[in-house]
Formats: sequence, structure tokens, C-alpha cells
Amino acid sequence: MPRFLIACVAAAFALSALSGCEDEWIRIYYTEPIAPSLDEAGIAALDHLGPKLVDRGTNFSVYSEHATRIEVLLFDDPEEHRPTRQFPMERFGDVWSVYVEGVGVGQHYGYVAWGPNWEYDERWRPGTIHGFSADVDSQGNRFNPNKLLTDPYAKAVHRDHDWSRGSTASGPGRTSSTWGASAKSVVVVSTYEWGETEYAWREARRSGDHPGHGPADAILYEVHPKGFTANSSSGVDHPGSFRGFGEKAAYLADLGITAVELLPIHEKPLDGGYWGYNNLSFFAPEVSYAWDRDPRDVVDEFKWMVEQLHAHDIEVIVDVVYNHTGEGGLWRERIFQNDVNFDPTPAGDFYNFDPKEVAGLYNLRGLDNSAYYALSPDNQTYWNNTGVGNQTRCNHRPMKRMVIDSLRWMVEELHVDGFRFDLAPVLGASDSDPDAWDAGPDSLVQEIVDDPVLADWNTRIIAEPWAAGGEYSWSMGRFPASTVDDGRGWGEWNANYRDWWRSFVNYDDHALNTREGDADGGFTLTGSAGYFEDEGRRPYHATNFITVHDGFTMYDLLSYENKQNGCGPLNPVCCSDPTSAWCDFDSGEDHNRSRDWGDEADKRAMMRNFFAAMMVSHGTPLLLGGDEWLRTQHGNNNAYSTLADNEHNHFQWGTWQANDERNRMFDFVRGVIRVRKDNLHAFAPETYGGGAPFSWKSANNTEPPDWGSRHLMQHYYDASAGPELLVLINMERGPVTFTLPGGRGWERLVDTQRWFDTDEYLAEAGAERRTSHNVSLDEPLPLSEPEYTAAGSSIVILRATD
Repeated sequence: MPRFLIACVAAAFALSALSGCEDEWIRIYYTEPIAPSLDEAGIAALDHLGPKLVDRGTNFSVYSEHATRIEVLLFDDPEEHRPTRQFPMERFGDVWSVYVEGVGVGQHYGYVAWGPNWEYDERWRPGTIHGFSADVDSQGNRFNPNKLLTDPYAKAVHRDHDWSRGSTASGPGRTSSTWGASAKSVVVVSTYEWGETEYAWREARRSGDHPGHGPADAILYEVHPKGFTANSSSGVDHPGSFRGFGEKAAYLADLGITAVELLPIHEKPLDGGYWGYNNLSFFAPEVSYAWDRDPRDVVDEFKWMVEQLHAHDIEVIVDVVYNHTGEGGLWRERIFQNDVNFDPTPAGDFYNFDPKEVAGLYNLRGLDNSAYYALSPDNQTYWNNTGVGNQTRCNHRPMKRMVIDSLRWMVEELHVDGFRFDLAPVLGASDSDPDAWDAGPDSLVQEIVDDPVLADWNTRIIAEPWAAGGEYSWSMGRFPASTVDDGRGWGEWNANYRDWWRSFVNYDDHALNTREGDADGGFTLTGSAGYFEDEGRRPYHATNFITVHDGFTMYDLLSYENKQNGCGPLNPVCCSDPTSAWCDFDSGEDHNRSRDWGDEADKRAMMRNFFAAMMVSHGTPLLLGGDEWLRTQHGNNNAYSTLADNEHNHFQWGTWQANDERNRMFDFVRGVIRVRKDNLHAFAPETYGGGAPFSWKSANNTEPPDWGSRHLMQHYYDASAGPELLVLINMERGPVTFTLPGGRGWERLVDTQRWFDTDEYLAEAGAERRTSHNVSLDEPLPLSEPEYTAAGSSIVILRATD
């Protein structure tokens, strides 16, 4: 453990002027900053937030506008209730700073803060009440020196909060000291050495000439970083970890995807939910996702995973959650209204009863509640356009700066290739009115897409374009293009694509011209131009998906008429503890456009239709991990809770690998991805109106088609642009015969119909049972007739042979 020789306080930007103290006794010197106090642009010391190793020690800096005193506590043993040393910090503008010589890598530390609602009193000791006036005052201050706070800019923490040793909550728990219970921030410096292949990858990313990874080339795969390999049947040596995920890179490469979109990887509370959307840090990777949980090694393990994925030609996109944090209330129990007839069912009437005085203090809330969070007009509670509370002030100086710093650090240090932004409209909320949308030149959403560091690395930027409230609650198509780089802009999860295709496949009466918002069949197949083109964006900014983590898996979408979110294997807390805040019978979307097809061969045929539709549609396809082998959540469409982190939610590798039907589905998905990659000229144009020209045709090979029907021919007719292709879409429930363009031969690449995936066909043809016979790429079937009959509810892809 480090020996603390001296402590000197200074502004981070004045460190070069410091000299050591004269002896081993602790002496504190205050040095006037060279730079002026911070202005509204957030300059100077904001560049030095967090722990910075300088010369023979570490400078600690943290932001707070309203604190009246902040101390840094240094722990030789992070499990002790008292620190080894603690020092007051000096304020320069709104940044508090202290330089401690003799402190370096591996140092555990935390902050305590006082402010207007709890002023410093010399009589105060941990666990006492001296100086207290309110848990939250009229200005929204929630300072409490009994709560040890982690550093928002720390790159590592040593573990989760230990609730058995102390509560983070204010209110009745205001005097419960968390100095021993709290997670400690840790000073870390990565020693990871990137290999030559990684340097080549980075050069390609930066150049913009990265074969297979152009802006229109991406095929995304959303997946949980832990659940992907947590099951022992995953076959990795380090299951359920970043390292285990990296070990599975060859599987992803074999499938053909070009980028993984990882659910949140940042530090979350112990009860932060399985999905991880309750972050306590925007820098530190979640320690429980690391195989080696020494906090000094977690960042390096994440880097190893990234390098393995890059070595297999796979980009790494991280789901980031800046719109709210995991600093909840107690989030423990709920009161049941009917105390006579207790009925823990969806009809039961529960409500959360945490009063305004009760709130968990992990970091931001205890450092400066009103600076980091969007507060209600009374300053006592939180704005909630997130649906989960704790809405941040994304366009206020400290939060805005922290988001940019977080993104840059992940790109430059961790080599992350892109980001998906949870509830992204909140990032565009006006700071003066959290209900109002502000995407002006100084807004965070514009700064992100214009940021020179992110642009320099050709970082992918993707929005979840909806929130739970505010005028921006539905913001499809509202995100901006870059003002400095042509072709660069916000991508968006294309929810109307999802809803239109679900309805088209599952509903018998949904015609090609039936609209889902602005979307109809032609709109969805050609990159949803109405959402993106007027904003100066491109087809690839439409992220087309059918299923993602938030909702049914694809198999369940075709197996359940309604969600199954009560007591069950994916929500066991509703079985054991129905008053828990995590038991929510009403959670999850009700209007799923799902259908129970009953027959398993029919379900698989509809799944192939969905996969084929995504691959032939202009835009960027996004697959939900596990859909490629019929993964189920047993009808649960909101499997987010902490107790859902179980074997039923983890990827069941042993189940699919032992099953012929699941192997055939995997093989089909692999094949149809290859079809897209081989025909990017048609299916992935880089501009609206670009790429291979095509025409819409009827089944009779005439123009225009009958848009009031459920069948359509799409003809990519210009052989000079690439292979000539036909896409035959037939969602009629019976067969439709298509007249093929004459004067050339045709061969079949894909036919999604159920017959080729039935036991009867496999037995009759003597076909291999683990290979999909719905896709034929190496030996396409030549067609001898001028017509092709597409079976009911099928999609066919044909290629011209001469």
C-alpha cells in the first residue's frame, strides 16, 4: 500500500508549479490557480476532473456548484470504516481539487461533501447529526457527510455497495455511515499492450476506408455482455465475463455480423437490474462482468475483449445510459393498498412509498443534486421523462461535459467503435424546461454528432429515439446530421419498421399500403427516407429491427398472443416477493403485434421472413442475440429485473447446439446475412436514390404493383451496378405465382417457405438435418420455368444467371 508522505492542494492546471513538502508530516498548501475561474463554457479545470497521476502523486478533482466543503478520504484497506487519511479540498471555480504526493495506482478513495442543507460542524463525526437541517432543502441540495461518494470520473471501483454494512439512503437512514459499506473508487492506469492487428484496425477506422465496415455495411447484433456466456454450456473458459465474451468472437464472426451492440457495460448498483440500465458510473466497467475482479485489471480485461472482437472483424458498440442514473430511492418495498384481500396479481394496487426525504446517495446526488439532475419545480423530487426517475440535466455544464468526456475516453482508451444512446431524446431536453426539445447548435445531441474526436474515429452514433414523457417522447426522425461532416449523423432505432413488419407478417389483413405512422411497405424497404433524408442523413441511419432486448424474443413474438410477465422463471421475484419494487405485473409493452402460430414449422417460417426482410431492406439491420437459434424468454417481454439474471435468461448454448431445428435456423441466418453482404449494391445504398436502381412490380411483372395487396416484386434490373436480383414478397396466406423478367436465366438464393424446413421434406429429399435448405448460396437452384410460385407467407430472393 502507498505511504502518504505529503499533501499539497492546488488547481489541476497549476500542478507543474508544485514542489514537495519539507518532511514526512502532513502539510497542506493552497495555491492560487493560474487560470481564471470557470466560465459558462466549462473550461480550465474541467479538463482535469477525476484522479490524475502527476509527478510523484495524484490530483483529485471533482465538480460541485453548491457544496460548501468536500473532503477526499484515502483508504489503505477499502473495507475499513475509517480512512487512512482524509484531506479537505480547495475550491477553484466550481471544481474542488487536492494533490496528494505519494499516492498512486491502486489507491482506494471516496468523497464526503457538505452543503446548505447539511453545513460543516466541527463536532460532526461519522454517524452523527451535527450540521443537519434537511435531507433535501428548497434548492434541491441533498448533501450528507455520512455517505461516502464514489468519484464520477473514476475508471474503476472495487466492488458493489455493501448494504449489510450501511444504507445509502437519507431520510430515516441519514445517520447511517457508509464509509465502510461504500464501493471505493480506485486509481488505475491501464498497462494493456495492444497488438499489431489492433493497430491496423485502428488505422482503418480512422482512415474511413475500412473494408466491410463502411457506414452502410454494418450488421448489428444486440447482446448482453454477461448473459451471452454465463451458462456453462457456452464452452468458454471464463463464463459470464468480458473475457468470456471475447472468447466467443469466432462464433459471432461465423454468423457474419459486423458489430456487437453490448447492453450497458458500466458500473451499476447491486440491485441495478439484469439489463444494466441503472448506471452509477459512465467510465468504470462493471466489476461483476470481469473474470478478474481486481479493480486494477477490469479495464484491461475489457480491452482484451475488444481486441478479440476486432481481430475477428467485429466492431464494438456500447449501449450508454446518460439520461438517468442508478441512484434510486430505497427501491425495496411497495405498499399494497387493499389490506383486507391481499391479491398479488395484476389487479392488485401497489404503490412505491419512498418519501421525498429518502434517496440513495452514491455520487452525483451527494456531490451536487441540483447540478446533475433535472428537478421538479419544487426541487424536492425528480423530473421523470425517463420512466424510471432520476432524469439528468444533460444540457447543464457538468453533465454535458461528463458525457463528452465519457464518450471520448471509451473511444480513445477502450477502442470502442460506436454507441447506442438509451432514451436519447432526454439528451436533447432544454436545460431551462426539461419537457422541451432543444437540438440547437449548442445542445448535447448536436455536440455529440459534431465532436471532432468521435468523428476522427468514424464512431457510430445511434439513438433510441423515444422517451417516457415530454414533447420529445416520440422523436423518430428528429435527430440531427453533423454540421461539419457530410454523411455523418445520428442513426436511430427504427421502431416504425419494427411495428410495420410485425403487423405485415402476423396480421392477415395488413396490406403493403397500410401505414404505421409514416411507414408503409415501400417506405420500410427503402430506408425510411421520410424520417432521415430531410435531416441530411442517409439510409444507413435507419437501424431496422424486429426484436431487441426490450420486448419479446423473435420466437416468443410468434408463440404468445400476450406477454407473460408475472410469476415465472424470468420474473421469480413476483413468485417470492410480490411487494418488491422489482415485481411489476404491468411492465412491458401490451401492443406487441404478436401471434401464436401454433405449428413450430410455421413459427420458423415467419422467423425466416423477418430475417430476410431485414437483410433486403435499405438501412442497417439489427438482430437480437439468440434469435438466430430460437431463443425464448418464455413469453416475458420485459426481463430486466435483478432476479432475471438467472439460467433461464442466459443463453442456453447446450439447448440449441443439440437441436436440429435450431441449427437449421442458425444456418439460415448465417446464409441470409451472406446474401446481404454479397449484394450491398442493392440492399445497402449509401445515399437515397443511390445504389443499384430498382423498380416495384406486380406478380405479373408489370408496373405499378397493387399496393393494396400483400405481395410485391422488387427488381434490381441494372446488371452494371452488380448482380441483377429479384425479391418476391408474398404475405398472402396462399401461394402467388410471379412472372419473372425474361431474356435471362434465374437461380434461387433464398426461399423462406415452411416446406423446406419440415421433417417430411428432409426425409423425402434425404437432406442433411442441420443445414438450412431455405438458402442455397454455393449451389443455387437454377430455375427452368419463366414463373416462380412463392408459397403463402414467404420471401424469395432470385439472382440472374446471364
